[in-house]
Amino acid sequence: MAWREINTHLNYLEEHSDLKTAEHFLDELMGSFQALADMPRMGVRCNFHRPAASRLRRWPVRGFENWLIFYQPKRFGVEIVHVIHGARDIETLLR
Repeated sequence: MAWREINTHLNYLEEHSDLKTAEHFLDELMGSFQALADMPRMGVRCNFHRPAASRLRRWPVRGFENWLIFYQPKRFGVEIVHVIHGARDIETLLR
């Protein structure tokens, strides 16, 4: 699911900005993934109403703070669940 969302964001940025912006977003996204893997608990706990989503944490993509990474800490790293623009109705999307 997350890779499909990422591809959608990349296509949007390429169409509405340019290829360089989309590539920069991808670089920053991958850097954010690595930072989260190194320190899995640094994101803010979401506390959504739905029990399965209540374990999620969120972290902004550096330089693109409107895009949020939703993930779950794992024993060795993290599981990236979603990458969603912050203007969306996030709790509804995560149902």
